Parts: sequence; C-alpha cells; structure tokens
Amino acid sequence: MAADTQESTFSGLAERRLVSDPATIESAGWLNDAWTRLDRMIAAGRLPHGLLLHGRLGAPMTALIETLARRLICETPRDGWPCGACPACRQAEQGSFPDLHRLADDPEHRDIPVDAIRALIEGAFITRYGRMRLVLIERIERLNRASGNALLKLLEEPPESMQFLCTVEQVDRLLPTIRSRLQRIRLREPRAEELAAWWQQATGCSPDRAELLAFIDDPTLVDGTDPTFDWQAVTQAWVRLAEGPGSPLAPIAPWLATPRPVLARWLLRLWPAVARRRAGLAADMPPALVPMVERLARAHDSEQWLAIQTRLVQFAREAGHPLHPELSVEQLALDLVDPRLARRLEPVG
Repeated sequence: MAADTQESTFSGLAERRLVSDPATIESAGWLNDAWTRLDRMIAAGRLPHGLLLHGRLGAPMTALIETLARRLICETPRDGWPCGACPACRQAEQGSFPDLHRLADDPEHRDIPVDAIRALIEGAFITRYGRMRLVLIERIERLNRASGNALLKLLEEPPESMQFLCTVEQVDRLLPTIRSRLQRIRLREPRAEELAAWWQQATGCSPDRAELLAFIDDPTLVDGTDPTFDWQAVTQAWVRLAEGPGSPLAPIAPWLATPRPVLARWLLRLWPAVARRRAGLAADMPPALVPMVERLARAHDSEQWLAIQTRLVQFAREAGHPLHPELSVEQLALDLVDPRLARRLEPVG
C-alpha cells in the first residue's frame, strides 16, 4: 500500500491515461519514419526492453509515446494500431490499467526524485494483470545521480515482460550509464512550417496563431487553443526593462502574474531568437514577435547577452522552488537591466 501511495504522488490518475492518437502521428510528418520503424520492430519481435525516443517534447511526442504504449498492451491490434475496444485498451483510456508506471514531465519538479524510482521498483515485481508492464518516463534526463543509480539496477535486471518507454530532449544531460542501456531512436526535427500546419489542423486556429504556437512549441506554455499567459505582455515587459530608463520594477507586473516555471521557459525560448538577430542571422519567429526581438537585440551587446543567458538559466533552475517567488522575479528584473553588474547575477538563496 505504501508503494501505491508513493507512486500516486508522482503519477496521478490523470497522467495514467493513455490516449491512442493515430491521426496526430499520421498528420505530423516528422513522426512517420519513427512510427514505421517502431511498427516493424514490434511485428518482428525485436523491440528492445528499453527504448529512448529522442526529440522535442510536445503534443506530437506525447501522442507518439502514448499510442506506442497502447499498441504494446492492446490484445487485438488492427492494422498496426491499438483496437480501442479490448479490455486493456479500455482500461488505458480510463487511466485504470494496473501495469502502468508513468513519471510524467512536471515543470514544478526539475529532477525526478529518488523516491519516485524506489516506488517504481517496489511495484515492479507485483503480480502482473496483463501480458506486459509499461514504464513511461518523460524527459528522462531529469534523473539526478541518486535516482539514476536506482533506476540503473532495474534496467539491468528488469522483471519479465517489463517495457521501458522513455523520452529525452537533451540527450547529453542523460547519465551515460542509463543511456547505454536504452536503444535510442532519433526523431526528425520538424520544420517551422510543418509544426505550424500541424497546430492549425489539430486546433482549427488561425494561421497567425499557429505560427505562434509553433514558435513556442512547449506543452507547459500552451494547451493548443488558449495560452496560459499573455506572451505579448511578458515579452514587452522585457523590452521595457532592456531599454529603460525608469524604475526596473515598474514594467514587470506581467512577470509577477505568470507562474515562474512558465516565465523561465518563455524567456529562455526568446533568448536564442535575440542572439541570432544580434549575430545578423535570420530567426524563425512569428511576425508579431519580430519588432520586440529586434528591440531586444539592440539593447545590449553580444557579451551582455551571454551574461543574460547565464542569468536566465539560473532563474530557470530556481523556478520550481517555493520560496521567495516575488523576490526572485524582482531580482531577475534588476539583473537584466544591466547585465554588466556581475554582483547582481547571484540567484536568490
């Protein structure tokens, strides 16, 4: 019972649902090659017990891993897709399939804690309900050293018929010992126009809105149709900070109204676009963002923008910490006004 309670802390009922979504896979052209390869491996009985899908996190990747999981547990697949009608498919759809352990991506927790892996290990050897146990780990690079070493033992000697399905965005951050025990499949990087076309088809939004969603391309920042924050106000606040003069705290009301993990991801998403403009390179971005990015690029020199990146990374690492939320945002604003003041680049303790 303790293991079940612990697991629910990290894998709630909502995250246990597995949705079969062939339409998304078929419409996302950059996933087609990977799906065809996976289907052939399953048909030939050559799917490794540890699979690592390497590509950008987002709705299409989620559709791929969930549909793959459903395909593996489905009792009567049809034309290579889950049937949707067998008992295993129905349970997976409802979030009640008992042989599923899922560590979903969580912007509030930067690392996968060792307690989550211990709970997984405790439940790994309980009598199975179906013919396969599934372990889904999203952004497995979130493993820290303690949780990675704990998972390594299970990867080396897994129970019979246990299948690991993992996703990774930054494979260089993944512990080498974990990486060596998973077979990696690299997904093709989608072109901006492909991603925009997919968003427009999936949500029915306007072409301009689809371009913005493709630029953001982060499931913690968008839900497809309604943004979780006012991206324009948040970006404009940065422009006002960079250009000054005036009180650096006056423009940041949109930042204080935005969850810190969301704010951190958005600012880090903007930084490469600004850096490319600083270097005289084209930056793929929606037209609505171009004027603000251009103004940011002119506000500081290249050396200052490198210091800004360091500060943004620090802020992102602090973002999940519950202490001093307003203070950390205010300090970030002060630091970004003049990144040459190195003494300001220390994060809140």
